Amino acid sequence: MKKTLLLLAFSTLLFAAVSFWQQLIEIEQRFYSAEALRPIGVKKKPEPPKTADANATVPKERLLESALESSTEIDEKFKAFKTLLTALKLQPYTVQDPQNPFFHPARAQEELFKLATKVRINRDNGYMLAVERDRIAIKTLKLKQQIYVFFASLAVKWTDIETETLKSDIKKEYEKLKTYKLAELEKKYAELDPGNPIAEALRKNLVELRMHYYFYKDILSYMMLNPGILHYESLLQRLELGQIITAINRTDAAIEVNNVLRYVKLDLGRLVLFIAVMVGAGILALLFYFKAYELFRYLITREEDEYDDLLLANLDNVRRPILILILTAGLELGLEALRYPNPPENGGILFYFIYLMTISFIIVTLIDNFVFHFLLKRAKATNREMRQELVNLVISIIKIIVFLIAGLLFLVRLGVNITGLIASLGIGGLAVALAAKDTLSNFFGLLKILTDNSFSQGDWIEADDIEGTVVEIGFISTDIRTFDNALITVPNEKLANAALKNWNRRSVGRRIKMHIGVTYGSDREKLMDAIDAIRKMLHEHPGIASPDKFDPRAFRNRYKRERKLVSTADKYGIKTTLLVYLDELADSSMNILIYAFSSSTVWEEWLAVKEDVIFKIWEILEAHDLEFAFPSQSLYFDRDNLESTVAPVLENRKPAAE
Repeated sequence: MKKTLLLLAFSTLLFAAVSFWQQLIEIEQRFYSAEALRPIGVKKKPEPPKTADANATVPKERLLESALESSTEIDEKFKAFKTLLTALKLQPYTVQDPQNPFFHPARAQEELFKLATKVRINRDNGYMLAVERDRIAIKTLKLKQQIYVFFASLAVKWTDIETETLKSDIKKEYEKLKTYKLAELEKKYAELDPGNPIAEALRKNLVELRMHYYFYKDILSYMMLNPGILHYESLLQRLELGQIITAINRTDAAIEVNNVLRYVKLDLGRLVLFIAVMVGAGILALLFYFKAYELFRYLITREEDEYDDLLLANLDNVRRPILILILTAGLELGLEALRYPNPPENGGILFYFIYLMTISFIIVTLIDNFVFHFLLKRAKATNREMRQELVNLVISIIKIIVFLIAGLLFLVRLGVNITGLIASLGIGGLAVALAAKDTLSNFFGLLKILTDNSFSQGDWIEADDIEGTVVEIGFISTDIRTFDNALITVPNEKLANAALKNWNRRSVGRRIKMHIGVTYGSDREKLMDAIDAIRKMLHEHPGIASPDKFDPRAFRNRYKRERKLVSTADKYGIKTTLLVYLDELADSSMNILIYAFSSSTVWEEWLAVKEDVIFKIWEILEAHDLEFAFPSQSLYFDRDNLESTVAPVLENRKPAAE
């Protein structure tokens, strides 16, 4: 069940309707192909002799059946025309696409040149049937070009085209169709030799020309009879709810109430339908928001699966937007009921904007969850850490693209020619680049940071006078949390060009450096034994890194793709130096240098290891009868000098004899 839901979600994102030109081709093949119309260009077989009842009257039942079949075919054809023109309104950007399956302008020009050359050569050589074959092919290409240009121009201006203007354009297209003289060509080539390959090619070209000709003629006639087909069609009209309004207003109670409501340009039928629609939309929204949500949640969590978190996250994120869509659709339908039969002003542009933004938000949310889930799953599968800022950058770019497309669709709905708009962006691009040079430099600073991989989110970095933990790397700036809990926003350009110190790029080793001072009165042999004991203790300590515990080549195996002649230990931050020596004879102590690195780079674990090392050094010094030295001064007295200077003073201070 969960896999089905996942596939449905992907199908919703990837679903795209059949394009305008593909629908046009299908209509031509269905109603105007050689099989759908009468065959031409084939020699007629001799008619069989008439029998006695050859002129008999056709039964009325058969005539009625033929009439019904013809009427059904016309209805289907008109329905197909309506669907095609609806696609023109819904997908005007695809109608204007020059690379479409119906007519490719660039290829057509090349083909026209080739056909004109063949016509000239065949005419010079007297192959007139081949000349006519290629002329018909040229007419076919020109007719397809005419059809393409008409619908492409109509797609640009359908939102504001007036009825009289549309009829005038259709009449001009009729006049152009007359120049093809299809009836004369059909009469001229009514009979062709089926064994002649050139004649067969001519017949095929004529069949194709006739297919496009009659299709274009019929759809122009349909548009002439229904010029309002391109106008905005309200949701109420599409649902045919006007019959309900009429039925309510015909009741006796409604007639009396309408006498009062007419002063505010309302009637009971529209008012009742408005209230019913709003209540129905509210009930439907609440049912989805609570009951349907609980049902889907139960179906997802009924069995444990690796996609549970992903599906639950998507369900929670689209819950409120779908509620907004339901309420908006209800409000739109209710307002159309109040204004029936007049369509809403501006063609419901406000509701179109709400729909577009809400659906864009849903798409962005689903993409956000799917991309994050995919990248996280890939990182676990490859046993590599996925850079968070890179994931955020990819998701941000996707969001920008989705909302940019939504904005372009909204402009198309407003009738803006986005082709000209996009072309004008190239002219104004230079001015924008000059005005936003700082923004662009910060963005390229982001690219430099990502390319150099100098730091990632969560790293402890130090650059100039800035030090702290990287919170987030954005498009323009990077947020850094300092150790006194302040948030600093730094432009990416500054970090990209600064001499940066990254304390997190250490795999093994956080430095422990200290001097242990012992008194000068210490025994030399005991001091040497104590230094050896301290060195041995550090080698055996589980929290101290030493060369025999960590092999840098083991880290290289995790990066097999790298082929750089660099020191592996320096590349991946592996420090295992261990030094214990009598370093100096200071003023008041003999100092022992302790220089080592902890196995862990975590600050708290480093503090614990350092504390344990200090206590163990204390025990070693006590075991060897050595004392810690501290700053002190010693005074030495000369006995002879003391007696000659101090004794006379003491004699003078004796009391006199009585």
